[in-house]
Amino acid sequence: MRVVFVTHNDLGLACLEELVDLGADVRRVVTRPQQPGISDQTDLSRFASAHDVPLEEVDDVNADAVRERIAAEDPDLLFVVGWSRLVDPAVFDLANVAALGMHPAPLPRGRGRAPIAWSLVKGLDETALSCFHLAEEADAGDLVGQRPIPVAVEDDAASLYEKVVEAGRSLIREAYPRFEAGEVPREPQDDAAATWWPKRVPRHGLVDWTRPPREVYDWIRGQTHPYPGAFSELNGHEVRLWAATPPTAEHAFCEPGALLSVDGDALRVGVWEGAVEVTRVGVDGEELPASALVEEGYAAIGDRFVDARDYLVE
Repeated sequence: MRVVFVTHNDLGLACLEELVDLGADVRRVVTRPQQPGISDQTDLSRFASAHDVPLEEVDDVNADAVRERIAAEDPDLLFVVGWSRLVDPAVFDLANVAALGMHPAPLPRGRGRAPIAWSLVKGLDETALSCFHLAEEADAGDLVGQRPIPVAVEDDAASLYEKVVEAGRSLIREAYPRFEAGEVPREPQDDAAATWWPKRVPRHGLVDWTRPPREVYDWIRGQTHPYPGAFSELNGHEVRLWAATPPTAEHAFCEPGALLSVDGDALRVGVWEGAVEVTRVGVDGEELPASALVEEGYAAIGDRFVDARDYLVE
């Protein structure tokens, strides 16, 4: 089957690799120019060169010229994976058989944006990768298939994304042969059960240290690499919080945000009725063990991170 693939991330690359292995005729790959602000962007040039597939960088897949080049390939299947922008019906109607997307949430729950971050920030113990037919409304098309993904308490954004990529490979291995055999699998979503997860931007990572330990831990792990990171201010330095350990049920008598102690690479920070052990931080553009905040003189035990609530103006 003739395939055109629109993507800029590792999930899309993994799906492309599976399609080639399954014998698909990948006619064109459309991607975006390299942009520092795209957290999960990957380079597709090596894939395109290895498989002699035209690679086109575009800012807008809905542009007339782009649409004409896709149409010229006469695609049976059009994939749009990890694009984060709505695709016009005039584009996805170019597919002779189906136009498909993928979304790392258990649709119809979790339509919208930042599903990996939200799954962790909200402390879910399971999410999913959904493959669906593109529709005019975001993430609302009929389902082709869905892979449940367990979320371990130790998972962070990077490890959960790896699970999503493997689920994508599995979905392609299951779905593509069905399309090639003449099936068009589709199961309507239950719109009454749909929920919406909103867009996240870097400023949304500000830490509220008055939250319980598990919520602060989830906040940190949900926004770590490849995303911009949770952050807080300490003695005039913006500190990115890249990693922490799962909290225990131990209570702590402390002020939220206070630096309590150092143990190896870990820095114990007070939160609501407990503490969180932060293990990796970024400060002044350098990533460090969290203990370095004290050991290298950025702060002392007893100093306090500025809390999100401290920014509120009466």
